[in-house]
Amino acid sequence: MIAAALTACAPESVDAQHEGHAAGNVPLYDNLGSHSYVITTSEPRAQEYFNQGLRLYYAFNHAEAIRAFRAAAALDDRCAMCWWGEALSYGPNINLPMDSASGVAAYAALREAQARIPYANPRERALIDALATRYAEVPPADRAALDSAYMRAMAALAAQYPEDNEIATLYAESIMDLSPWYYWERDGSPRPQTSELLSALERVVERDPDHPGANHFYIHAVEAVDPQRAVTAAERLAGLMPGAGHLVHMPGHIYVRVGRYRDAIAANEHAVHADETYIRDQNPAFGIYVAGYYPHNYDFLAFAASMIGRREQALGAASRIIELQQEELLGAPGMTFMQHHRTRRLQMLVRFGAW
Repeated sequence: MIAAALTACAPESVDAQHEGHAAGNVPLYDNLGSHSYVITTSEPRAQEYFNQGLRLYYAFNHAEAIRAFRAAAALDDRCAMCWWGEALSYGPNINLPMDSASGVAAYAALREAQARIPYANPRERALIDALATRYAEVPPADRAALDSAYMRAMAALAAQYPEDNEIATLYAESIMDLSPWYYWERDGSPRPQTSELLSALERVVERDPDHPGANHFYIHAVEAVDPQRAVTAAERLAGLMPGAGHLVHMPGHIYVRVGRYRDAIAANEHAVHADETYIRDQNPAFGIYVAGYYPHNYDFLAFAASMIGRREQALGAASRIIELQQEELLGAPGMTFMQHHRTRRLQMLVRFGAW
């Protein structure tokens, strides 16, 4: 798995990740938009850190989200949802399965959230109860049963609170996590539950057009078969969280599929700037975000530039991918996406006849 490979090649223990998570060591960013979800807390800054954690979770910067949730918990010892956010962030997602170390950390954070249930409101208790179906004290080798149980719990919660945008968005994500990147059959017909996850996300966006998670997940859900369907989501997402490089990049997934190559170039240039600023200022540990999401911007930049004949830009972006990679990771289990990234320069050389 990707997480295991990163742990083996650039180790950072769960305990080490938790060091320095006191609120004073975690910045409150001013470039992540204004999305919020009101929780039970007596400390306004804990609410701010919680909001930041949720935004970063939706931006797939899970390690940074954990830092924010842990900072929120440090400010309010009774905050059950602060620990819920951390436990949520350790879970699997469409790009990264869950390794045993994350399973242990997720369960520990969940137990902290459960210990604070007396201070939570009924909706928060329900969210914690639903998340409890996702984890086990001893992480299993096969997560299928837990992931399915969590999806069913989120479905029930979405039915109980039909106007709650966070619950609906997380419910849609729980469906996506059951079959990452496989939402449509080869003939373009939806797989079981694809229509349900799309409906859930569309209802969220109807109520809150600027919801970062719903727009992000919607792009991924339709890009393979009907990218035109998510053009509006792409255009919205571009400016919602300018400091979150992956969300800035995400419109490119649609733009390259509908022929808007210049827009795809611009999106990924902005994403590179956002990620390089974040890496320079915060010096995050070498993990999936730095190893995968950051170079992914250059991969899209190279492809989009090649589609309109920008030879030097395409070759430059493809070369930058190689500069950013650590060769010892290329053969590690679960890291095949890096091999794909590395071949982009060869593809560009062939495309421009530069052999």
